[in-house]
Amino acid sequence: MMTPGNRKSAVWRRPVFLMFLFGCFCAGCANYNVQTQRIKNYYERGDMQAAASYVATEADSHGEGKDAIVWRLEQGAVLRAAGRLVESNHAFDRAEEKINNYEESARVSVSREALATVTNLKNLPYEGFAYDKIMMNTYKALNYLELGDFEKARVELNRAYERQKDAIHINSKRIEKALDEGKKQNFNVDVDAVNNNSRFQSQFDRYYADLDQLKAYSDYVNPASVYLDGLFFMAQATGSSDLERARNSFERVRVMAGENKFFQQDLETLKQLINGQPIPATTYVFFETGLAPEREEIRIDLPLFLIIPGVPYVGAAFPELRYRGNYVSPLSVLHNGTKDTTELLASMDAVVGREFKNELPIVITRTIIASAIKAAATYGAYSGVTNGGRNNAEAGFAVLIAGAIFQATMNQADLRTWTTLPKEFQLCRFSTPANRKIELESSSSGTKVPVTVDDGLINVLWVKSVNSNSPLLVKQFKLKD
Repeated sequence: MMTPGNRKSAVWRRPVFLMFLFGCFCAGCANYNVQTQRIKNYYERGDMQAAASYVATEADSHGEGKDAIVWRLEQGAVLRAAGRLVESNHAFDRAEEKINNYEESARVSVSREALATVTNLKNLPYEGFAYDKIMMNTYKALNYLELGDFEKARVELNRAYERQKDAIHINSKRIEKALDEGKKQNFNVDVDAVNNNSRFQSQFDRYYADLDQLKAYSDYVNPASVYLDGLFFMAQATGSSDLERARNSFERVRVMAGENKFFQQDLETLKQLINGQPIPATTYVFFETGLAPEREEIRIDLPLFLIIPGVPYVGAAFPELRYRGNYVSPLSVLHNGTKDTTELLASMDAVVGREFKNELPIVITRTIIASAIKAAATYGAYSGVTNGGRNNAEAGFAVLIAGAIFQATMNQADLRTWTTLPKEFQLCRFSTPANRKIELESSSSGTKVPVTVDDGLINVLWVKSVNSNSPLLVKQFKLKD
């Protein structure tokens, strides 16, 4: 027979049990790293067609949902690697359409922010980072160049150019607005009190100090995109303004990555064109190697006792960049009895890391507020059913268990990021051999790939290798006949 005391206990056990089931369900939801693991497995084997089939299914399944943009970006990159250029641009177009919609609205949705605060920060739509948008338009331009459509390539390079030019202003305003919205919705949460705590700062520095060691590119600028811009407008110049733009782009890259010996050669070639002098047939080798950083979840203790009396340190989930080290560097190029090697053009580790660092204030603010709200709700419920700890201990214990489960399942870091971007872009340029025969060699595996270069005045080889065990994928196109 159930006594009144048992009935009361059962009343509290029921929501705890339901919360437990909810927690188990949420805990079983795979994070983004798990969802993209099959793509990475196919990539590592060099099976781009299988990767393309898988990512198409995933991208379609996310449709118009909160993860639609990042999946379309993955799809576009994989299809490009598979040589399916038209389909690749179609995927990028779908991503760009949604990105433009978010940019045109240019506001933080209070309802979205509130939902993410009380549930999970991953519930916010993925709107694309600056580096996403720049690489999206850069890849679209490359696809059009390989398809021989120089006019559409010019349009995409112009879009990438404008995104880089405006990114500092747009993103600084967006970050300021997001932080302001956080403060408006903070339920009197003193974010600064937590940020200034020495224990929190020591943990923060332990996980994020490496961000200060990354190569110092300008904010929201991708040197690979800028360099391609210069090369295109040099080769396809229709007037002095195009040539001046090429010069400006080459100079910008030289300032950011000046140790590359090939930049000065480009400026000399450009000078010859400006002066109406003939230039020798030249081949450019661009080398995409490795994979860009992933995000992993870490736990940092928040001193919530500073803002919620009675609540101790609470573990909160934050994203951390994990750099992937298995890549080929450099690529050897044999031509005319000479051996050249590719040199660093752009580190995507640095590009991604710089923007990640800029976004951290938003992540920290949202995470502190979300953790405080959930902890306060649990503590408030506990105090209510126990009357300050003086009675109904069993019910109070049940509330604490339910609260712990809720926080464990709802307090998860947002790990979404474009995982199929390369780790590095490297570059090599040389006079095209008279017989147009060259050989590419991986410095890691020793794999050699013979190539016959096109008969253009300015030729481009675009080479991709995911890691030291994957094949060299080679494409080429002419920038100038």
